[in-house]
Amino acid sequence: MCFAAKLGISKRDFYTKIGVSRGTLESKTGITEDVMAKFIATYPNVSATWLLTGEEPMLKPDTNAADGQQDATSTQETSAYFKQLLDKIEEQAKTIGKLELQIEQLERRRGDNAGDAQSSGIANVG
Repeated sequence: MCFAAKLGISKRDFYTKIGVSRGTLESKTGITEDVMAKFIATYPNVSATWLLTGEEPMLKPDTNAADGQQDATSTQETSAYFKQLLDKIEEQAKTIGKLELQIEQLERRRGDNAGDAQSSGIANVG
């Protein structure tokens, strides 16, 4: 179920309320940090884990789903948790980039070394 449907509003109204263009969340390019920040600022009761991974529950257990509000402390906790998740994603992206570079270097070395192998016409059988 999409978040707008859970609130009982149209997707158009949802996009207008969070201040992004229609279809942004369904885009193939993915959701940006700015859009996520707008989403959570508008609906602080949404679970940042659900927003990033799709893992239920969609709403935090201590929220009032009817009005989509929670207290200021919970909003600050949400923001801190959201930042922590984004920092972890950024760290993992850097690690992936380093690993991809290492793989590329290893594949180049393997290709360079393949021509160095010596072969004789005689099989070594025993």
